[in-house]
Amino acid sequence: MNTIKFEKRGHQAWITLNRPQARNTLNGEMFVELADAWQEVREDDTIRVAVLTGAGEEDFCCGGDLGEVIPLWTGARQPGNAIEERLVTDPLIADKIMLKDAPLVKPVIGAINGRALGGGTEIIQATDFRIAAEHAEFALPEPKVGVVPGAGSMVRLTRQLPYAHAMKILLGGEPVSAREALAMGLVSEVVPLADLLPRAEEVADNICRQAPLALQAIKRTALHTHTQPWEDAFRFEMEQAGLVMMSRDAREGPRAFKEKRTPQFKGE
Repeated sequence: MNTIKFEKRGHQAWITLNRPQARNTLNGEMFVELADAWQEVREDDTIRVAVLTGAGEEDFCCGGDLGEVIPLWTGARQPGNAIEERLVTDPLIADKIMLKDAPLVKPVIGAINGRALGGGTEIIQATDFRIAAEHAEFALPEPKVGVVPGAGSMVRLTRQLPYAHAMKILLGGEPVSAREALAMGLVSEVVPLADLLPRAEEVADNICRQAPLALQAIKRTALHTHTQPWEDAFRFEMEQAGLVMMSRDAREGPRAFKEKRTPQFKGE
């Protein structure tokens, strides 16, 4: 991979948006490579958590490289290589990179190393634990150029934040600082840039010590029941709890506690 760095560290997958010279904007190659990276996280049973970050010290992701992708999607320009052909022939590729087509139930940590504008703010809404560098900024400026943040934000943001905070971001178009994002609940923590990746690694290590099936059931339930009636939501929760209780990990945890040792969870 070129525009995406994909690195496995034990049970962790580290995904880095790697176009710092172009503010880590999402071009056609990055669309394809990021879609493939998420698919590998989904299918590789040894991966228990993913960390998403950006290369460089200024930008996490400043949206889509519209000059490259829009002409292809509108038919104004024909595909010139295999990457562009896939970008045109896979109508769900934008949904795939934003984790809209199929929710990823493995935990995802966002390590936001700088500006997250447009698609950058949209993609962090697909992460679970969000750590932002102190100088990070967040904005959805799409209405300023006559379009909408249609990669998930119009649905996700009002479900993740209090309504007034969500609409300030959706309608205002102005950048929100990391500290303001923390106060709104858009991010989980704010740290100095030098501490960003070590803190993300610390969180990922902690997740890897926990039972993966339990964590996936928790996230699956949170995503699936978010807008369900209480009765249906509790029913789904009990189904997920029952499946986890039947796992070997559910027996290993209490056994390890009784034996005063660290549990060895296998995801089984």
